[in-house]
Amino acid sequence: MTFVSLISGVPTSFSVEGDGDAAHMVLVPVAYCEVTDRLVQVESRLSDMQATLPRLDITSFHEFSFTILIVSLSDDAPTFETQDRTYARPYLPDACRPLIMPIVAACLRVLVAHVRPRVIYRVTKSRNPPEKALRKDVLLTQTLEQKGYVVIETGTDLWGRRFWVLRRELTV
Repeated sequence: MTFVSLISGVPTSFSVEGDGDAAHMVLVPVAYCEVTDRLVQVESRLSDMQATLPRLDITSFHEFSFTILIVSLSDDAPTFETQDRTYARPYLPDACRPLIMPIVAACLRVLVAHVRPRVIYRVTKSRNPPEKALRKDVLLTQTLEQKGYVVIETGTDLWGRRFWVLRRELTV
């Protein structure tokens, strides 16, 4: 199974789609395997959530997440997704790996401009991530800050995952 990169840089145009679950997403194809007819995409999602954020008296917010989606175009293998870089690695050619987080950041900018959420919640998917793994979270926080958001809460949830809550302070 040999996946080849479909990209040589961060795309300049994105399409925002709604999925009917009060969520908006951007899908970016990044790799393809001709032998298995599978497509690898980066999916960035902004989901409308109705829940209470502890200590903040906020009951409506948007959660940002991203995943690597592997789709069988011939429907002979199940589609699966992962947020674990170890599982994603075999599907991402060396040429496109360094572009994944810049693509996610670009998708986040597009989603924020399209949806204009007041409050955004982000959480790591693993417990107690090492500092090196948090680089992507620093990038996403900086991306949101550039779009007029400020961090109003950060910490660790009951499951040991790091989280960030950001509120829009400027016109974006």
